[in-house]
Amino acid sequence: MRSSRVRASAVLALWLLANGCTTLREIPRGDYAQLPERRGVRVETRDGLVYDFDYASVSGDSLTGVRHRNDIEGPVDQTVSFSIALDDIQQLTTRRFDWYRTGLVGGSVVAGVLVAALGVQAAKSDDGTPSSGGGKPGGPN
Repeated sequence: MRSSRVRASAVLALWLLANGCTTLREIPRGDYAQLPERRGVRVETRDGLVYDFDYASVSGDSLTGVRHRNDIEGPVDQTVSFSIALDDIQQLTTRRFDWYRTGLVGGSVVAGVLVAALGVQAAKSDDGTPSSGGGKPGGPN
């Protein structure tokens, strides 16, 4: 039974590390056109509207975002393209992998697995005999 718990804990740790943690990071206005295409883009407009795109590119004075629509049933995947003028953009952020958060989560999981394994090991090594406190079991010390 101990072996199955260790395996389950290891699988859980690998799953958490594989998913990792992502964070939204703001792109400065001067760097919008630095890359030809960005993935995981969120655009907030001056009007307060928020758009999430699978990927976006900047050309000229506009940003063109593309979103795959999985919520529509049918034999063909649908893709929606939308253009926004750069002057209308209040904030542009991209979703990136965050190694720091992933390390914290992964380290916490590994520490938890080690504590659990040491607790199981300590329980196995305790054979039920009283500690050498000098007294008899059930009697006064």
